[in-house]
Amino acid sequence: MVTDMATRRNFIKKSFLSGLLIYKGAGFWETSPDDPFTYSSKYLRLTLDRAYPQLLEFDVDSLGGSQFYGSPLLPVPDKSGANAFTNKVGRNRISWFLKGFQNKPAWEMKCDEKTITIRTQYTEGAPAMDPFVIAIAQKLNHATVLGLLTPEKKIGFPCLFHLPGRGTFRMHCDRSEVTLGYDAYRFKAKGDKGTPFVKAEFQAADAKTPSITYTLEAVAVFPDLKDIRGDARLDGLRRNFINIFQLNPREKVLANNSASDPCAFTLFLYAEMARRTPKLTSDFSALDLIRSSLDVYLGGYKGYGQVGYYYNNQYGWLSKFDSTDSAPSLIISACYYILDTKDKTWARKNYAGIKSWAAKMIQTDTNGDGIIEYGHSGNTGSWDQKPFQRPANWWDAIGFGHDDAYSNALAYRAAGLLAEVAALLGETSDQNELTAFAEKLKAGYFNHFYNADTGVLAGWRSADGQLHDYYFTFVNGVAVCYGLLTPEQGRQVMQRIVQKMKEVGFSNFKMGLPGNLIPVPPADYVAHEKHWGHGDKPDGSDAFQIYENGGATGCYAYFTIKALYELGLRKEADDIFLPMMEAYKENGFDGHCDGSNYTKDWKTWDGQCWGYEGFLVDSYLPMLAVYDWQR
Repeated sequence: MVTDMATRRNFIKKSFLSGLLIYKGAGFWETSPDDPFTYSSKYLRLTLDRAYPQLLEFDVDSLGGSQFYGSPLLPVPDKSGANAFTNKVGRNRISWFLKGFQNKPAWEMKCDEKTITIRTQYTEGAPAMDPFVIAIAQKLNHATVLGLLTPEKKIGFPCLFHLPGRGTFRMHCDRSEVTLGYDAYRFKAKGDKGTPFVKAEFQAADAKTPSITYTLEAVAVFPDLKDIRGDARLDGLRRNFINIFQLNPREKVLANNSASDPCAFTLFLYAEMARRTPKLTSDFSALDLIRSSLDVYLGGYKGYGQVGYYYNNQYGWLSKFDSTDSAPSLIISACYYILDTKDKTWARKNYAGIKSWAAKMIQTDTNGDGIIEYGHSGNTGSWDQKPFQRPANWWDAIGFGHDDAYSNALAYRAAGLLAEVAALLGETSDQNELTAFAEKLKAGYFNHFYNADTGVLAGWRSADGQLHDYYFTFVNGVAVCYGLLTPEQGRQVMQRIVQKMKEVGFSNFKMGLPGNLIPVPPADYVAHEKHWGHGDKPDGSDAFQIYENGGATGCYAYFTIKALYELGLRKEADDIFLPMMEAYKENGFDGHCDGSNYTKDWKTWDGQCWGYEGFLVDSYLPMLAVYDWQR
């Protein structure tokens, strides 16, 4: 026994001296000089190439629970023609030396339970080095970098590197002039077969900046509410609370995901979450992300939902009219930023631009009834006309037109908030006009959209005067949340929605909620392919539960949950909220279904996938309801 222990100690001592010992948890083992460097803790799991400073495997669990899903990295590129390195390995670090420049490491990585430190140094006369790259295959994980873009289209430090379902790194750099390279890609042109990626590039030291140290700390960003501490049911919330924030580096705005469409009509969803999100770093907040996106829109950028939007010159917003929820969304976002931060300087600088959005919104009420209007009639059968046109709002496969109940709820919210901003800036005349508009809209809203036959608000009233009502859960929820109904009216419509869910048999709330509870017939449907929810039968029942035609999704479930909480229907709200929290633990809205080309962001009620984004940030707003749940 003594001999065995002595032999083991000698082995360890010799292994440390030779630099060939790798530490993993509580275990040691010997490796050959050709084996990769591996580090593992409860928070981190990574493997690095000894021959070249690059990752071979990489994963994180920000909660320190050793929950790893496998490395999401792109395949390692061939570096045979790159700079030649030698290496030195310690217990928890690896150093790479450029051959011929052995006096100090060109790159060094040190790991310490939940922190990765990357240092790069320049030696006079040494060749230029490539950056250190973390390249994520987007189909394996929809990672994003969150920070403030520089004029050079890079990200300033400090910033976040967020991997949904896994965790977050808070990243710092010891040199203020150094920025992070950030790119994300889905396709460049029609038929492009490239591999979607998200990439962070850490600048190498050079003669101008001879030493740079980067620090990556695994963190979890979520509200520190006492009722959720230690509650394992909310582990998914803790890992994913900031999932809704995905920055598209090529478009320079928050988007559906980091390589997908920026939508003007969703920015208010991100702003709702941003105002309740803890600071991302000591230097910037989620509201700063909202402001930076608003700066781009105020500079003339057009997002999906606005006339003039085209993505990579391949597709765009196919309508002669802006969607009726685009202007309200941008106004709400700007007002949240101003009212929550009290940034009067930014407010005064941009007030004219924000006011112009409001003027355009209000001008769509062409008949003076207080209800804003979309340019297309919304009449049954009107969507068969050529060329193809988009309807009035986010639900862009369903024939919302003319007077849209959802967009008008947003318009009411936008006008009321902008009146508060006008008051803050001393713009009394504007304040009075906006208040009068909001009051007139609210006065006519319930009677204009309420369907006495169903007991809920209809989705839209078309130009021919007809109500189009398919038990839209989100329409009724947002009307309650934004104060357009009395408590009695709100309780009536929400209880009827809950009752209708029971009648139609929807109860698997781990999948979120359907946007509508009965089929939308093809005569009221815009997209004319079945995979978008368009049926062949006159009642649309053969496409029901596919995509926007009653498909279950996390998108917009927040407003139903919050409305139920606000009305005191707490059991009904819990019955939806808690199963969704379980789904977030299981990454239930992210990625492809096994054996399917479709993704989990939309499902039939028996769990078949019909989504296409792979990761749709709107699915993650329901986590905000934790503020109502924990009261």
